[in-house]
Amino acid sequence: MRKYDIFGKKVSQVKFLYLLIVIFLVAIAGYFGVINLQESRLYELEQQERAIQRQINQLLSTEEPITYQTIDELLPYLPTTFDQYVISTEFLEARNAASFQAFSNYSVNYNTQVASPFSEPMPPQLKYVRISMNITVTEPAKLLDFIEELYAHDRLYYIQQFNVTLTTEGAIAQFIIFTFYHDIETTT
Repeated sequence: MRKYDIFGKKVSQVKFLYLLIVIFLVAIAGYFGVINLQESRLYELEQQERAIQRQINQLLSTEEPITYQTIDELLPYLPTTFDQYVISTEFLEARNAASFQAFSNYSVNYNTQVASPFSEPMPPQLKYVRISMNITVTEPAKLLDFIEELYAHDRLYYIQQFNVTLTTEGAIAQFIIFTFYHDIETTT
């Protein structure tokens, strides 16, 4: 290697070595700095995770009190008339939302001239509709999805009877469901 450059200055091999050592030290310092930064972020995230887990545990351990309304409190929120079309539509929506692969022998019968299904005395303006439903399905487990979808509607439903007969093709389900309406003409 040459000891002098083209301008006549002495070429020093030491400057290159110093520069290489400085770059190496900066790289090591940067490596440890990044590791320290990542460890501090990891520590913060672990602290947040512990705080969130404590909040979840606290929410799971606290039981909210269950409040029940009386029938008199619910009367203003009940429909004022019986509309078979609306109830049929809700049944159809619940049946579709349950996503039965196949169903057959679907029949629904409505009876508006029925007594209260409850043993307790009810207000006279509360009217009852008894709905009998028969359905044959290929997937019996989705019958519970049907019930959950039915309860998701704003209407108040009371399932008095729910019979399921398992067959080789699926199941035959028989429901007796009550719904209610507030007959305003009775109160006046």
